[in-house]
Amino acid sequence: MPRTNDDPRARRSRATALAAATELLAEGGPGHLTHAAVAARAKMGRATVYRHWPDLRALLLDTLTTAAHPMLTLGHGPVRDELVTHLQQQADWLNQPVSASVIATVMERAERDPDVRSLRDEMFTRADEHLTDALAAAVARGELRAGIEEHTRDLASRILGPLLFLRLMLGAQPDRETVADTVDAALAAWQPHP
Repeated sequence: MPRTNDDPRARRSRATALAAATELLAEGGPGHLTHAAVAARAKMGRATVYRHWPDLRALLLDTLTTAAHPMLTLGHGPVRDELVTHLQQQADWLNQPVSASVIATVMERAERDPDVRSLRDEMFTRADEHLTDALAAAVARGELRAGIEEHTRDLASRILGPLLFLRLMLGAQPDRETVADTVDAALAAWQPHP
């Protein structure tokens, strides 16, 4: 009987291979990701890995998609508190070796690979959508001035940009104080007038 993606054994072997691929990506970047290396790490036959991903590009894309995090997902509380809490969790993820490899690979490959570009756009588009909703709610509660919702992408770049730069370019691990200072600096221009 032919195996399909609904076969529990196929799903398990795929998940095991993706976990192995994610470890390899974290340890050495995309250059360490080969069918043979994934098979060896996952303790499975190379043919099994090839059956799931006939080419290396598909394996890398699935690994990135599995390991990627949405950049912003906020709750319904005060927007400053939500941003600091979520971004501290994001910073904790960014401080792990796999995240640096995922973000760096997505940034580099998105320039030439339309599928990776779509993944990058999805990561940041979801951030824009969540942030726009949270900003609109903050304006309605009187936390921020009206009009900020039209500047979501700029605000996101003022918040995420410094954190990504610190982590990926300087190798620093942003702490809670750095996250809070970054959020406060980005929101300062939109505070309600006294």
